[in-house]
Amino acid sequence: MAKKKEAAEAKNQQQEEKKSPLMKILLLVVLLAVVGGGGFFAYTKFFAGKEKETPAQAKPALEKPVIKNLDTFLVNLSDPGGERYLKITIQLKLSSEAALAEFDTRSAELRDAILMLLSSKEYDDISSLSGKLALKRSLADSLNRILKQGQVLDIYFTEFLVQ
Repeated sequence: MAKKKEAAEAKNQQQEEKKSPLMKILLLVVLLAVVGGGGFFAYTKFFAGKEKETPAQAKPALEKPVIKNLDTFLVNLSDPGGERYLKITIQLKLSSEAALAEFDTRSAELRDAILMLLSSKEYDDISSLSGKLALKRSLADSLNRILKQGQVLDIYFTEFLVQ
């Protein structure tokens, strides 16, 4: 009987030794999960929030653009024979409300600059896409030389007809 007890105790001890590595591994996995979860929580709570605030602080809130609608211009092109004309409607994107106010007070001078520039163009100058883009740049440069309290940021052609 003593041999049976010793054999039973030896068997129990072997089973405990087998359970022991399994238990250690299981305990290690649970411990890693807890530490990982705590680390993730700490990161999102303390560090990730600061990263999200930085770009928002660096970027100013998007302002509504200041757009000035101009009346339609109808000009003869400087082609030989003078048989072609350009009908164009323009919208200007201005840098500020101050530029809009200045544009309103100096509208005659600014419209004159636009008319002179448009009437100096030939059909071949403005018929291609690159010609239209060059015309936009020329108009912006011409208007920005006149404006003192702001500038023209972009020009939009809402109607463009050459005949």
